[in-house]
Amino acid sequence: MKIGWVGAGIMGNPMVHHLLKNGHEAHVYARHPQKIQNLIEEGAVLEESIASLVQHSDVICTMVGFPSDVKEVYGTIFEHIEPGKICIDFTTSSPSLAVALAQQGKDKQVTVLDAPVTGGDAGAKQGTLTILVGGPKEIFDQLQPVFTSFGKDIFYCGEAGAGQKVKIANQIMIANTLQGICEAMTYLKSQGCDPALVIQNLQNGAAGSRQLELLGPKMLQNDFDPGFYIKHFVKDLRIALDQKEVKLTGVENVIQEYITLMDQGYQDLGTQALIKYFQ
Repeated sequence: MKIGWVGAGIMGNPMVHHLLKNGHEAHVYARHPQKIQNLIEEGAVLEESIASLVQHSDVICTMVGFPSDVKEVYGTIFEHIEPGKICIDFTTSSPSLAVALAQQGKDKQVTVLDAPVTGGDAGAKQGTLTILVGGPKEIFDQLQPVFTSFGKDIFYCGEAGAGQKVKIANQIMIANTLQGICEAMTYLKSQGCDPALVIQNLQNGAAGSRQLELLGPKMLQNDFDPGFYIKHFVKDLRIALDQKEVKLTGVENVIQEYITLMDQGYQDLGTQALIKYFQ
């Protein structure tokens, strides 16, 4: 397939790498072309504008940072896109925005899928992301060659916006899990025990989790390099709190802790830096 890609950052870059590896033709737009030199060397075509990218692609993929970025990018895409083309937004964004984009696309005879991913930078690099898709089922089926290039578990969640809703549920669970890990480590330390026992003794029991496995050791080593930025996690948690149907007490607590860290200048650290709040 001829695939256009906007947003080849910490997640998007390895995703494009896997597209190329699987034989797809990739056209990439980047505000900082020097950051995608590896993709150019692998055969990606650097486009000077989003307009040019849309013109040369059948499927246009986006993986940007915030809902405001999504709005801006799709404003440009919709100015230049032709009927019959398909867009996939892999950004974790607002479900209501996903619905709005799908309707705008429909008005232009263009299909827009929301397809947020989970698995972090490690999953992107390994090509094992979980992909949560909302939109027309027949288009979801048609785009399997794209999804399977960098995804391991690929789920159809329902109509437009459903992928985003499931992804936000994922972030709610992660937020509460990270909170529990930090509290458990802090508790053990206060009791004169080694916090590492949370991992060594409990990882394989009922309290074990993927977050503990991947981020627990980093917390103990004060390794806060981002696999997923605090600033982007706070964005996701704010989306969760925007809904009024359910009170999310755990999210309300965790987001305030992360906002405190952002106020201290730590917005570009990984989510495991939550332990700094407790330290």
